[in-house]
Amino acid sequence: MPRWITWFALCVAVGFLGWIVYLATDITSIATTHHYDVAWLGFDVLEWSMVALAAVAAWKHHRSTTNFTAICAVMFAVDGWFDVWTSPGGSVLGAVLFAVCLEFPLVMAFAFATIHGERVKNSGRAVPS
Repeated sequence: MPRWITWFALCVAVGFLGWIVYLATDITSIATTHHYDVAWLGFDVLEWSMVALAAVAAWKHHRSTTNFTAICAVMFAVDGWFDVWTSPGGSVLGAVLFAVCLEFPLVMAFAFATIHGERVKNSGRAVPS
């Protein structure tokens, strides 16, 4: 894996923790479905866990790093998709901007790390820093 994925995943995990705290304190005021807050908060905690595991695996240069980066890419894609399609009418633009500016770039970065890591694993060569 490229060395940057360690720091990238660590920074995403730290930043994402703040978002989880924000949601935990504010989501009930915008939720319109029973247990909506539990569902999304749980999903975000699971998403954060995968990012943290990707950072740890990358730090240790473990072969499972690409598994975690692939999971992160899929989870951020799902998160962006559902954020846009479940947002109330007046906040769709904000959800789209959030997805385009944050979640989908995270999808691309984690997908790139996954593809690059798999190519390196399959070639048997050392990873350049």
